[in-house]
Amino acid sequence: MSSSNAAGTLGSLAGLSSQLAAAVERAADSIVAIHARRRIPSSGVIWRDNIIVSASHTVKRDGDVTVVLPSGEKVTASIAGRDAGTDIVALRFDAKATPITHADNESLRVGALALAVGRPGPSATASFGIVSATPKDWRTWDGTRLDRVARLDLNIYDGFSGGALVDASGALMGMNSSALARGAAVALPTAVVDRVLDELLTRGHTRRPFIGVAVQPVVLGTAQSEGSEEIALLVTSVAANSPAHVAGLLVGDVLLRVSEKPLRRPTDLRDLLTEAGAGAVVTLDILRGGKPTTVAITLADRGTSE
Repeated sequence: MSSSNAAGTLGSLAGLSSQLAAAVERAADSIVAIHARRRIPSSGVIWRDNIIVSASHTVKRDGDVTVVLPSGEKVTASIAGRDAGTDIVALRFDAKATPITHADNESLRVGALALAVGRPGPSATASFGIVSATPKDWRTWDGTRLDRVARLDLNIYDGFSGGALVDASGALMGMNSSALARGAAVALPTAVVDRVLDELLTRGHTRRPFIGVAVQPVVLGTAQSEGSEEIALLVTSVAANSPAHVAGLLVGDVLLRVSEKPLRRPTDLRDLLTEAGAGAVVTLDILRGGKPTTVAITLADRGTSE
């Protein structure tokens, strides 16, 4: 390599290095430290005016929470709402601070350079890598379905959950979490967080319709075609005073369909209830003692029923 080419390469690397450092500094102006657990502080993002978003699993308190702003000022924040399924918690605070700049949704793409920025202490820290995948219709380890996530090829260090995933300019692409994939580095895209955040700020929880049953797959005695099995869902428990209990559903009932859509896996039931929405009335086709019957159930909102 000629000296001129080597100098050009070094200049390009120095330029990239300077750009990434500037991106971290820009994002850090909106990253806070949250003291709400016994170990090290967790990170949070000033998402909107007077609103902080963080990872729910790191904020152990439901009362007042101490937050250290980028300026070093300590303020008290209150929980506006949380959703364990998406690992999002929203906090309100009253102080002058700068909300983070949001990137264009198209910036979150496979191969894009990405920086995880957190504040697990007095100073901001960062990790560098790429977005390795952006799967859609993705499930967390506990079965919660998400429209989209970002899988990251970078390290999420202790205290990084709840911090920001930013692009090479320092603009927000999502919120980092180590809880959604059993320790693997993933981020919730801003559009997903915004949708959950709107619900949390409106009602303090997300609407998650449920009927109050536990089920498991069961193979029926008849087959729809040679070599195939007809699978449905066996009711193994019914919660007291739940919509299923009120509608007369019994342990031992076999659920065949919800509003004429077949049920083969427990996730099918969850997805179809979510699609219908809390407050909707759905029709369950069931087998009871080997005889077909139909039960109408009004879906409850889990957030207001627990």
